[in-house]
Parts: sequence; C-alpha cells; structure tokens
Amino acid sequence: MADFSWKILEKAENFRARGLFAQAQLAYLRALKTSSDPSLRFDSFLSLASIARSIGDISSARGYIENARFEMRRAGRMDEKESVDLEEILVDRADGKYQESISRLNAFLKRKIREKDFQACAFIEWALGGALRFSGQLEKSKKAYLRSLELASKAKDGDGKIYALLGLGGISRIQGKLSDSENYYRKAKNLLSQSADLFAKAYAYCGLGNALRQKGLYGEAKELYLKSRFLYRKLGDPADLGYVEWGLARVDMQQGNLKDARRFLGQALALFKRAHENRGLVLAQISLSQVLHALGETRAAEILFKQAVQLSKKSGLTAHLELFT
Repeated sequence: MADFSWKILEKAENFRARGLFAQAQLAYLRALKTSSDPSLRFDSFLSLASIARSIGDISSARGYIENARFEMRRAGRMDEKESVDLEEILVDRADGKYQESISRLNAFLKRKIREKDFQACAFIEWALGGALRFSGQLEKSKKAYLRSLELASKAKDGDGKIYALLGLGGISRIQGKLSDSENYYRKAKNLLSQSADLFAKAYAYCGLGNALRQKGLYGEAKELYLKSRFLYRKLGDPADLGYVEWGLARVDMQQGNLKDARRFLGQALALFKRAHENRGLVLAQISLSQVLHALGETRAAEILFKQAVQLSKKSGLTAHLELFT
C-alpha cells in the first residue's frame, strides 16, 4: 500500500508539472486517503496549497498550509520550513497583501543571495515582480523580472526563464511598450515548444493575444485567445480563463460588437467571482460599464464603474488606472 500511495503521488506531481491542476488535485487527495505516511502527506498538502493558490482558492490554500506544517513536524522534516513559509508568502501575494509579501520576499531573497542559490533567487525575483506590478510599482516590477531572467539563465533553469519572460511581457504591456511585450511573449512561446507545461503555454497565448490586441491585430489576438481558452478549460483554471473571456470581450468592443462583448464579460465576471480574483473583477466591471454606457444604460454604467474603482483601491490594486492591459 505504501508503494501504491507513492506512485499516486508521483502521478499527481506529473499532472502538476504540466499544469493539469484539476487532475493533480484529485490525485493528491487520493494519495492522502490511501496513506498515513507523514512525509507523503506533507508533500501532498504543500502541493495542494500551491494549486489552490494558483486557481484563486485562497481559503483552501491556507488550510492546506496548516496541514502541511502539522505533517512536517510529524515527519521530522523541519528542513522544509522554508518551503512552507515561502508558499505562505505566495498565498499572501495572491490574497492582495502586496506590501507584506514584498517585505517577506525581500528577506527571503537576501538569504538566498548569501547561499548563492541562483535558481531560488530567480523564483523569488519573479514573485516580487508580480507583487510590485499589481501594487502599481511598474518600473521596480520590470527590474525584478529582468533580474529573474538573468538569474534563471545563470542557474540554467529553463522554466524560470520562461516565467521571467512571461512576466516581462506583462509588465512591458502595462507600460505601453507593446513591441517589447510582443517580443518577450514570443520568446517565451518559442521556449515552450520544448515544454510540457500547459499552464505556461496557455499564459503565453493569452499574454501575446493581449499585446496583439493592443496593437490592433484583432484577428491574430482572437486566435490566440481561443487557443488559451481551450487549455485553461482543460486545466480547470477559472481565474485565468476569466482573463481570456475578458480579452475576447475587448476585441469585440474594439470592433463594435457590443452585444457579444457583453456576453463575454458576463462569463468573465462569473469566473472571476468564482475564483475571488479581484483584479479581474475590476477590469471586467470597468469594461462592462463602458459597454453599458455605449448601449445607453448610463446610470447602470456609472454605478458599476464606481464599484470597480472602489474595489481596486480597497484591494491595493491599480487596475483601474491601466490603459494597456
């Protein structure tokens, strides 16, 4: 039975590495049901926390972290405390606690620099890039992503390079540097041709779609969104799927297809609410308020726009100010 349980865990890890979150979740939960081994349970709970964070289920992520800490102590694996602490920081970042996560990530980074653990440093810089971006510190975010790319290259970490490039694609677009954004996304997409990471591929398709949409290349953007949508549906990722539906809506808005845009935005809002994704909610509410105004429903548009700005400020975001999203 012990060997059987570890085989299930191995299968779960394979699913997670490919970004197949729904399948991975089921496999981890099955491993937990078949084993009382504290070491296996620790690995399973920590991985479940990571998946829950990735799909926006913050409450479950925090519960899994507490379970992981319990099993860590039971297994005598206190050397893993740093891994649990880092996951907790990433959950805080996903929960909108940007300044707190930035402070803790910087402390982590200093330790890893002293240890000359370049792969870990690359990952932490990538995480910092996201927290800085969402809190509106755009130039600092770009510098963090550039350092992440440099460190990942130094560590010969192919996955780290891909995620750093994806981060650079996003922050360059927010700053209005659309050609830079397109180039970064295309570089990531090229590297992904040799990767089994479906999540990163879906991310690259959506990000490149956003850049091309901003450049007015609506047909190409829509094709990329549809490829991304197919993968995110397969992965069971409601938050990121919401961004695809929002992107499709923005294409229709630019082409004057307001009724289609309204339908896509309704789907995006439902997905963002399900995933507790406040940034997505802000973007979708602002877009819908613009559609409603164009359709003559100005009073409803004003109310929704005000709600979006309030949510953005309350969440510590600057999404309501973004033009090149």
